[in-house]
Amino acid sequence: MPPDDLDQIERWHFAIGGLDTQHEIMTLGGPFQLRRLRSFPSHEQLATSLTSLPVAGSIALYGEKILRHELVIDASRFEENTERIFPTAEAILAGLRIRTGAEIVCPAVCERSWSALRATPPNGCRAFHFERGLSHHTTAEPKLVLAEDIEWVRHNLAGLIKLTGNESFQTAVEALCTYMLASNDRMKVAQLWAGVEAIFDIEYELRYRLSTLAAKLLGSSGKESRAVYSEMKTLYGERSKIIHGKQLGKKKDAHEAKVREHISRIRSRLAQLLTKLIALGKVPTEEEFEEILFEE
Repeated sequence: MPPDDLDQIERWHFAIGGLDTQHEIMTLGGPFQLRRLRSFPSHEQLATSLTSLPVAGSIALYGEKILRHELVIDASRFEENTERIFPTAEAILAGLRIRTGAEIVCPAVCERSWSALRATPPNGCRAFHFERGLSHHTTAEPKLVLAEDIEWVRHNLAGLIKLTGNESFQTAVEALCTYMLASNDRMKVAQLWAGVEAIFDIEYELRYRLSTLAAKLLGSSGKESRAVYSEMKTLYGERSKIIHGKQLGKKKDAHEAKVREHISRIRSRLAQLLTKLIALGKVPTEEEFEEILFEE
């Protein structure tokens, strides 16, 4: 978080990787835009123009192959509430991750467009670290963001921000947003499941109750609910083996492939659960989950 004396900055530019777009500018409504970077500063330009060498080094390590976009927020639209800019940026990134499945990275934020640093005087631009990250971790292929994805984020942004006040929801969102930074696949599995378990806050009969409640939340018919229930039971069984270091296959390659598939499937289910909670506008209490469980 930057110091409090930056109220005169007109626009904040959050460097983003992990996305692809069909348009140079996609508007999320109000003061928010997702822009494709027309150019990218060289290592020397970053080091020369930015006041922070650590930020310059972080951005240089990611590079133009990963950081292809920026989220631009018009600070003037926040009037006297500029302290809300960074939490709002976090919510927008969370919404994009939930909606698209993209492994988004956002290492830093700058007072000018990252494309404009070439013309910036030496030490003429302030930039700050934003989200923690590992510039050397393997990145997934960028996910294409469609107009309907942007519309979903725009429509649900206020509800998502409101729900982040709920500790269970916030824990689940953090799990989804940061699992890819875990040191290994086993820790990724543990983190994603921690997000799922935070939603339901179950103390006993975990596998059965978690699978049943997820099925009731996500299934729109008896057939769909049964499919979700079966998958969640299977995934939970795999989860226990993965976390406790047991093999899912006889050979190492087969095991690693199954773990990667497991990560993809449980990540998708966690995103679906968060989407459902956003639509509900709340995280149900234990009593409300019991009602969901036994409703016709």
